[in-house]
Amino acid sequence: MDIARYAELFRTEAREHLAGIDEALAVLADGSADGGQHDAIDALFRATHTIKGMAGAMGYASVEQLSHAYETLLAAVRESALPADSTLVTLCYEAADALAQHVDDAVDGNADRPVSISLLERLASMADSIDSDRGHRTTATWRVPSMDDDAADAPDDEPDDESAHPDGPIPTTTIEWVVTTDTARGERRGRVIVVALAPDAPLKSVRAQIALARLEALGTVQGTEPPLQTVSDLFDGEFTIVMDTASTDAELEAAVRSAGDVARVVVRDPVARRATKDVLRHVRIDLKRLDALLDLMGELVITRDRLLAVAEVNGDRTVMATAQETSRLISALQEQILQARMVPVGQVFDRFPRMVRDVARDLGKEVSFTMEGRDIALDRSMLDAIGDPIVHLLRNAMDHGIESAAQRTAAGKPDVGRLVLRAIRDRAAIVIAVEDDGRGVDRARVLARAIADGRVERHVTSLTDDDLIKLLSQPGFSTAESVTAVSGRGVGIDVVANRVRALGGSMDIETVPGRGTIFSLRLPVTLAIVRALLVQVADRTYAVPSAHVMEAVEFDEAARLTLRGREAVSLRDEVLPLVRLRQVFGEPVTHDVDAQLLVVDAGGRRFACTVDALLGQQDIVVKTFDAVVGATALFSGATILGDGSPALIVDVGSLA
Repeated sequence: MDIARYAELFRTEAREHLAGIDEALAVLADGSADGGQHDAIDALFRATHTIKGMAGAMGYASVEQLSHAYETLLAAVRESALPADSTLVTLCYEAADALAQHVDDAVDGNADRPVSISLLERLASMADSIDSDRGHRTTATWRVPSMDDDAADAPDDEPDDESAHPDGPIPTTTIEWVVTTDTARGERRGRVIVVALAPDAPLKSVRAQIALARLEALGTVQGTEPPLQTVSDLFDGEFTIVMDTASTDAELEAAVRSAGDVARVVVRDPVARRATKDVLRHVRIDLKRLDALLDLMGELVITRDRLLAVAEVNGDRTVMATAQETSRLISALQEQILQARMVPVGQVFDRFPRMVRDVARDLGKEVSFTMEGRDIALDRSMLDAIGDPIVHLLRNAMDHGIESAAQRTAAGKPDVGRLVLRAIRDRAAIVIAVEDDGRGVDRARVLARAIADGRVERHVTSLTDDDLIKLLSQPGFSTAESVTAVSGRGVGIDVVANRVRALGGSMDIETVPGRGTIFSLRLPVTLAIVRALLVQVADRTYAVPSAHVMEAVEFDEAARLTLRGREAVSLRDEVLPLVRLRQVFGEPVTHDVDAQLLVVDAGGRRFACTVDALLGQQDIVVKTFDAVVGATALFSGATILGDGSPALIVDVGSLA
C-alpha cells in the first residue's frame, strides 16, 4: 500500500496534536497548583503517544524516535506526581518545537534527517533524574456496567492502543479512570458502585447527591453516569459511580445505604472494554474545496438577485412564486455553507501563549497572559488573516506597554504585568481586543515626535484617541529611541491598520497614562457574503455594510450645525459629525438633493452620512480589488448587483 498519499493527512492530524501540546505547556508554564498540571501532563502524554503511533504507521523513524523520548520523559513526570519546574517546561517546549520540525521534514520528504543527539540525551537525563517513588498514576477507559449486565466480567481481548486504529482514536463516552498508588495510604483500587434508589423515594436527585458525598469521603470519585449535577426531576434513581478507593466493598455499600431510601447496591471491579465505535460524524475537507464552494455560492446569490428582478418584471404570479421559493432555498444553502466555514478563534489564539512567553523572556519581563472568548467563531478566511495583526499588537504591548518589574514596583503595581487577548461578538461583527496594564501611551511624547517629523502642525497642543490612532498607524512612525528585536521600526501598528482596513474592519485605541492600553479590532464575521444597504449618491449605487448602519432617517437641513469649523447634525438631542458622501466621492454638492441620513458606527465612533436615496437591503458578494497606490482608502471591495452592474462597498471606517 502506498502510504505517501496519507502524508498530508498525517501532517494535519499531527499539527492538531501539536497545538494541544502547546496549549498544555502553557498550563504547565503558568505554574498553578490546582491539579491543572496533572491534567496538562496527561494531555501532553496522550498527544505525544498518538503522534508516535501515527509516525510508526507512516514509517517516519525520526518523528517516532523523538516522540518516544519525549513520551518517556512525560511518563516519568506523570508517575512522579512532581510539579513541573521552569527547566522541565523549557525542555518540553524545545522538544515540541523539534517534533513539529521533524513532522514537516518527514512529510516534505526529509524523514531521514537525524534527531539532535543532544536533545535526546537531555530528555533521557531529565527522565532518569525524576524521582518516581512518590506515586504512580495510570489511566484507562472503562465501560460502566449496568445493574443487569451479566457480561460485565467478560474478558476483553481487543488491543488497547487506540492510536493504531486505521481511523484514528475511537470516540467514547465512557469514564476515564485515574488510579493512584499512594505508598503512605496503601494500595488503592478502582471500584464501580451501581445504585438503585427505592421507587417511592422522595427527591431522588438530592438522595443521589447525598450518596455521592458519602462516597467522596472514602476516595476519589472519577465520574458518574448519568452526571448527577445535571439530573432533572425525571431522574429514575438509578446511577453508577466510578471511584478510586482503598475502602472495602462492605464499607462502600454501607456508605451508600447510609444516605437512605436505597433499594439496591452492587460493588464490582471496573471492566476494561473497547467502546462501540460511534457513527462517523466528521469528515476532513480540503479548504480549497470550501473556498470553491463559497465562490460558486456567491455566483448563485448574484444569479438569484437577477432571477428575482426578472420575475418581478415578468409579472407572472407563478414565475414570481417559483423565484421566491428558489431564493429561500438559496438563502438557506448560503447559511449552511457559511456555517461550515466557521471555526473558533481559539485555533489562532492557541499559538500566542508560547510567543508571549518567549518575547517576555527576551525582554526580561514577567507577563501573565489570559485569553477570553476562544469559542467565538469566525470565517476561516478571516481567521487566517487576523493572526499577524494580533502578533504585532501583543509584541507592541509587551515592549512599549508593560514595564519592567522594577518600574512596576516603583509605580505601585504588581511585578507581573497583565496581558489579555479577548474576542467579543458585537452584533454582526467580532471585536478582537488586546489589553495591557502597562504605562499607557504617552500622548505628549507622541505629539512631540509627530511635530518633529512634520506630521502634525506646531500649533496642535493635544491629541484625542482618534488623532492618536491615526498617528500611530502612519508608516514609519515610532516613539522608540532605538530599534530592538521586538519593535522600534515604526511598522507594527501601520501593518495592523492596513490589514484590518483591507478586511473591511476598523481599529480603535483606549489608553490611560499609567494604567494601560486597549487596542480593539472590529472585524466582520465573514469576508465572502455580507448584508448591505444599497444607497444612491449622484447617479451611482454604493453598498454600505449593514453591520455599521444604526438607523436611516429623513435629513432636515434645519438640524445642521457647525462646530469647530466642521458640519454636524442634531438628532434627538445628540450631536453627530456630518459627512456628505457627494463631497467625499467628488460629486457636486446640492443641498436640495441630499434627502436621506444614515447614522453609522465605526469602531464605536458614531457619525451621520448624507445620501441621495435608499435603494434597499440585500446580501452582496464581496469582491476584493487593489486600490490605486496612494489613493484614499474609501472602499473595501466591490460587488455585482442583480442587474449585472457593479457597486463599490463603502469602507465606513475611512469616513470617520
